[in-house]
This record gives sequence, structure tokens and C-alpha cells, in this order.
Amino acid sequence: MSPVSGTSSSLLDAIFLSEKRKNLLLLLKEEGPKSNDEIKNAFDFPWKSMIPQIKKLVDLGLVVHADGLYSLSEMGIVIATNVQFLLNTLKIYEENRDFWSEHDLSSIPFHLLTRIGELGQCKVLKPDLSHIFKVQEDVVKCMLASSRIMAFISAIHPAYHLLCKEFIEKEIDVTIILTESVFESIQDECLPKSATFFGDSSVLKLDLPEYKKEVQLFLNCENSHFFVSDDEKKPMMLIVTDKIFALSLIDKNEKVDRHYIISFEPGALKWGEELFTYYKKNSRQIFSF
Repeated sequence: MSPVSGTSSSLLDAIFLSEKRKNLLLLLKEEGPKSNDEIKNAFDFPWKSMIPQIKKLVDLGLVVHADGLYSLSEMGIVIATNVQFLLNTLKIYEENRDFWSEHDLSSIPFHLLTRIGELGQCKVLKPDLSHIFKVQEDVVKCMLASSRIMAFISAIHPAYHLLCKEFIEKEIDVTIILTESVFESIQDECLPKSATFFGDSSVLKLDLPEYKKEVQLFLNCENSHFFVSDDEKKPMMLIVTDKIFALSLIDKNEKVDRHYIISFEPGALKWGEELFTYYKKNSRQIFSF
């Protein structure tokens, strides 16, 4: 039996049991055709040790050699792309294993969950409970330096009005999706018809006229757009801007631990916006409070 007609396991072995072969596939995928010298310069391996690895990939039909250059075949491109996709996914999971394994992921649609490798370089942060946003100064700065902000909010926090005020001053375009319970709380507590002192059922349980005033201004701002989610499956919080992506989920015991996974990479911003759009499609717009 020839190498090309071998089993699928032999193909997997050919790629994943050799760092040299795997790295060469990824190099040709990212940078295109390479000569002998360019391959030598790209890897810290003796050329003699590379020759049998290249021959193996050629025999498998993944790499072709023509006019002194090595390049991926059509199927080589397909396979190398999927290898990269898998490696990215494994990397994201491995580097943040506790976050992904300990939280309820059901609020993320499957077609996006299978693409978490697109998040790129991520890190998990544990914010100070006294301020939901003050995880690190650079996170807040990224939000305030953004031209637009998309957020899904599942809980009210007394410090929100401080950011709302700055959003207005900086004329940042903000789209917010609220849960039904948060929407009802805002109606009960922050609108003019509510009493000066919040009732016993109040989330905040504070007499904060300035809070009410600032929230009312934000609700009526022309740069603010509000939606209410009808979806039972929802994140604890999602923030996506043109600068930062941040996601908080409840844990598998349906408790909030306030851990956030964040990324600043373009792929994460695009992934996060797709996730936000998914929630938005399952929400109704609120034109008046």
C-alpha cells in the first residue's frame, strides 16, 4: 500500500507526530511557497533532518515541489487550515481551562463555541467586587477610548452610572441589551415616577438622586440604544467595543463568580460582535422607557 492510500490515522500521525512536518505545513500556509534556503532559515533544524519530512508530505500529496519551490497542494491548504483551527482552539482551552470547564457555556451558540480559537490571546481576570468594571485601568480606558460599545447586562451595579456619564460626555455610541428583570428594575427605580427613596425590593436600596438623574440622561441620549432579551440562555455580561472583548458567564452551579475572559485581538472583537448580534436578534428594541 502506498503512503498516499494509507489510513486516516497514518495521515494524522504524519502531521501531529512530527513538529517539523506540522510546522512546515503551517509555514507554507501562512507565508506561501518557499525554497530550500528559505525553509532552512525558517527552522532551527539541520537540513538533512528536514529532507525526509518534506518527502513524507510530498508523498501524502499535501506539499508539491515545482520550479525550486515547495508549496501546499489544494488539499494541503484545506488540511493546514483545519490544523491551525484545531491548534488555536486547543490553545484557547488549555490556557484558560478553568474558565471554560467551570462555567455554563450554554449561552454561547454552538456555531460560535466551535470557533473560540478565534479569540486569540486571552486572559482571565478577577475584578474587585467593589466595582464591576475596575478590573484593570487599561480595560476601562479601552472602553472609554472606543467609538462604540455593545454590552449585554444581566445585573444592575451601583457604579454603572459613572460610566454612563462618561459615555455621554464622550459621545460614544452605545447599544445595550438588558434582561427583562434588569429592564423592570430600571423602570421601577430610575425613572421620574419612582419615589425619592427606593423601595424594599430595590436592587440598590440607596437614596441616590444623582444616580437617577445620570441614568435618565443616558436613557434619553440619542447615542444610546436599548434592547430587552427574550432568550432564557444569556451571559452574565458581555462587552464588545472596537478596542476590547470581555465575557462573564455564570458557573455550572448557576452562581456568579465575576471572572471575566478578555481579549484585545481583532479576531476576538469580531467573534464578540457576532455573539452580541446573536443576542440582539433575539431581543426587542425599547424606544421609550
